Amino acid sequence: MTPLSHPSKETQHWHSYSALWRKALLIAIPFGALAFIAGWVFEYPSGQVTHFDLIAYPLMALVMIALEVILAMRGDSLRFVVLAIIVGASSFFLAKLCFLLFGSLDVLQKQLNFTETFYWVPVIYLLSFLVPGFISGRVVATAFTSLFLLVSLIYTGLLAIPLQAWGLVYALIQINLANGVQLALTYAFINFKEKYTQAQTYAETVEQFAYTDSLTKLPNRLSFNTTLEHVLKSVQEQNKKLALFFVDLDNFKVVNDTLGHAAGDSLLLQVAERLKSVARQDDVLARISGDEFVLVMQGFDTNRQVELLARRLQAALMIPFSVSGQSLTVTASIGVSLFPEHGQDALTLLRHADSAMYRVKHSGKNDVKHYEGGVDAELEKSRVLEKDLNVALAEKQFEVHFQPLFDLKKGTIRKVEALVRWKHPELGWISPGEFIPLAEETGFINRLGSWVLRTACEQAKDWQRLGWDETCVTVNISPLQFMQPSFYQEVVDALEAATLSPEGLELEITEGIMLHGSEHVLGTLAKLRRLGVSIALDDFGTGYSSLAYLRDLPIDCIKIDRSFIRDLGTPYKAPQFALALVSTIVDLANYLDIKVVAEGIETSAQRDLLVDLECHLGQGYYFAKPMPADAFRTVLFKENQEVVQQAHSLAN
Repeated sequence: MTPLSHPSKETQHWHSYSALWRKALLIAIPFGALAFIAGWVFEYPSGQVTHFDLIAYPLMALVMIALEVILAMRGDSLRFVVLAIIVGASSFFLAKLCFLLFGSLDVLQKQLNFTETFYWVPVIYLLSFLVPGFISGRVVATAFTSLFLLVSLIYTGLLAIPLQAWGLVYALIQINLANGVQLALTYAFINFKEKYTQAQTYAETVEQFAYTDSLTKLPNRLSFNTTLEHVLKSVQEQNKKLALFFVDLDNFKVVNDTLGHAAGDSLLLQVAERLKSVARQDDVLARISGDEFVLVMQGFDTNRQVELLARRLQAALMIPFSVSGQSLTVTASIGVSLFPEHGQDALTLLRHADSAMYRVKHSGKNDVKHYEGGVDAELEKSRVLEKDLNVALAEKQFEVHFQPLFDLKKGTIRKVEALVRWKHPELGWISPGEFIPLAEETGFINRLGSWVLRTACEQAKDWQRLGWDETCVTVNISPLQFMQPSFYQEVVDALEAATLSPEGLELEITEGIMLHGSEHVLGTLAKLRRLGVSIALDDFGTGYSSLAYLRDLPIDCIKIDRSFIRDLGTPYKAPQFALALVSTIVDLANYLDIKVVAEGIETSAQRDLLVDLECHLGQGYYFAKPMPADAFRTVLFKENQEVVQQAHSLAN
């Protein structure tokens, strides 16, 4: 059994054309029947009487009347009636031609009957080609023209030329030329019409896809933006208000993940219908992405009306949906922006409504919030940065800066830390405190961390080529990046690509990495140590089990967090705790043969105290800020010159 389906566009078009042609033929067929009756009635008075006409004319009139009755009584008989007219007319004309040419009439009577009979031949072409969907009719019309020509050629060759019936030959030539031209022109016209129709249909389809959401048939983002601009212009001219609702379904991803994308599409279709049922006639509703819908409300007097519509949208969605045989209750987070209070253009209003919706998501979902400039501005910035992160690496907006780590006793550079920096094309330099958490939250930190690792290794190798043989570059590793199964191989590949020895690389991890599984962490660290890569424990002293980590983790260096260094050498605070802590860490590290780095040194007093406490290395703004690779190369060159001068002095 063929399953029932919705009628296609072609079927719909056929029904439309069929109705029009049926009406036209119901009017035209009686005139054809009248022509045959008139021919029969005036056959004797015209002086052109033939036995063929006396029989064929009334017969054809009866056929036409019968077809009129059939067409009037049966709405689905159009194809049969048209084909019957084409076949009947073709048979009549061919039979009349054969009768005239091979019958007993003299040449003059033949010529007179030609002019009287074949005026109606174009009807065949008209019905065969202009009525859509009649391929068989076109075949009959083409066969008719060919047979007409064949009969004419046979007669001309066998009888006309020997009898020198040049008038009849001329008439046959004119009729066949006219038939051929009509056939050719009709073919050309129909081909043009079909190509034009196809092009028009294609253009309409493209436009529909460009401006319509393929699933819900609602306007899409492109269409919505254009419509909103027009609506804004209208409300501005009329000095009216406008409200934009940004509707985002809560936990829609769960539906897709658990029930499948087909169920998700079914839910979205039902959601679209629910929202349409709430929207008023003048409201504009669109689906702008996966589970995000927007609605524009105009023509309201008070904000209370806006609030009521938002609650109606929520209430409509809370009625359970039936999806894949299950009953689902869906909630929505709705953000609202108002014109002119929250923006003067479409892009701003949409962005502000989106920000208000995002605040709903962060505060528990299933609520309605209006845009608040001060609160939502930070959320907007975070969302902009989150979106721009994905293209920043490809567009080379990130840079790796380098900060030296100094031997506190000798004052010489021992290591250099690689620090990623982001120069946004519009916002300028973005603080790592802003974009690093976003990168970790979105998983982008894996790609970013890999790029920093490769860049740092390549730069360290360049410095070695310039003569700084003891270069050791230290790179911060995110816990998320470290836990990737391919991380160890990633380190190996970065070293091999830069032809840097493992001793030239140090990886900085934080205590938080242990929260991701101690066995995997210890195994990876052990492999890295066997490779020759050094391990540093960053932000030491801020965790809960720091001393246990010194015992359990295979590390070479610890970095004392800057929060403890800040109090050293500050007489207005109580540095005793910081002194005791730093002193204890240094003593313990010396006992375990672990190097200690003090972060965030900003004053000479802090440095002097750390020297007295026998801390090994230090870094901070007191020595040097993070700088681009070219600037750091200058620092290295200057230090190398000083070392050479000191060596010459000692030699002399």
